[in-house]
Amino acid sequence: MVSRSYIDAFIPEGKEAKQCINCGICLQKCPVMKMGKEESRAEIQRLINGEEPQRVLNECTFCFTCNHYCPEGLNPYSLIMERMVAKNRKSGNGLPKSSEYMMTGKGETNYFLDMYNAGSAEDKAILDKWEQVPEKSQDTLFIGCYGRTVPQPLENSKALARLPKFGPRDACCGEIPHRFGDYAFFSERVERTKKMLEVLNTDRLVCYCGSCSNYFGNIWPNYHGVKLPFEVISLYEWLWEKYNSGELNVQRTVSKDMAISDSCYTSELGNNYFEAIRGLHKAAGMNVIELENNRYDSLCCGFASGLRNNYDNTQVAIEAKKKVDQVLATGAKNVSCNCPGCYAGIVRSSKTNDAHLRVHFAINEILYAFGDDI
Repeated sequence: MVSRSYIDAFIPEGKEAKQCINCGICLQKCPVMKMGKEESRAEIQRLINGEEPQRVLNECTFCFTCNHYCPEGLNPYSLIMERMVAKNRKSGNGLPKSSEYMMTGKGETNYFLDMYNAGSAEDKAILDKWEQVPEKSQDTLFIGCYGRTVPQPLENSKALARLPKFGPRDACCGEIPHRFGDYAFFSERVERTKKMLEVLNTDRLVCYCGSCSNYFGNIWPNYHGVKLPFEVISLYEWLWEKYNSGELNVQRTVSKDMAISDSCYTSELGNNYFEAIRGLHKAAGMNVIELENNRYDSLCCGFASGLRNNYDNTQVAIEAKKKVDQVLATGAKNVSCNCPGCYAGIVRSSKTNDAHLRVHFAINEILYAFGDDI
């Protein structure tokens, strides 16, 4: 059954509500709150009962880590989201227009559509091409909202030449409405985009953006109840596979120390994703440096924190600075982000805080190493 609210995903299919044993481990392992045993158990019970928690809704950054640590395989993130959205709704202030503007398809004008319309004639021709359903292929590259803002490097990529590309302007995984608390519009986006994707004759959907990988391959089926008729993998995993099989070779060495900033949703994608990211950086010649919080314990860049405290966006900058501070603590001058939101947030925070970091979008460095001119 398709879920229609966040709370539906708290207890995944095949689980029962009584399987929450109120152990509090999800909040004890939280990289932000780090609660003690008794406090965490009390907070979870308040959340389950629909009571006002003392800390969670004021401190949670909505990073998904709690799901990884639940010993019963439940999704505490969804429980917290349900209560956060209810609290914001009760305050009487709805989703800010600035947040709605970021959502593909929310209105006649929105951030990404406006960028596509402002593109060059060459960009628009490529986007028109990506509207067409490609011929049957084992793998098809799906290019989502962010990737469609840089169509020429992707269309002309040597490393990606064998991949048919598909990315209708209105297709969207729904991450932004889902993480900003608009479940109704997220559900609408799922239905609309599902119809676009179901016509593909492919065995695997390779997602340019990690967010799309997470939503198509994880959130849609495991939280929302909608499964696509093919396997979903990230472009990083595809490139790592092709590199290890000898089908792709490094053409240029990128010699630099590189701190890896894991996006918070990568805890949902797991070890294959983590290893592909790191393996590709190392294969390209980079010395990988780990942040204090990484992999399953990564901090949120602040993007999802804008939901908190009735959409008080000052929290976004506070969380982004924590990421920047951890990069600076390593001594690295370069940081690689595998998420568009993280990339934008860390670039902004680095400038605001005079950190002078060189912030890289991971896929660009990797495709450059494989011979592309990015």
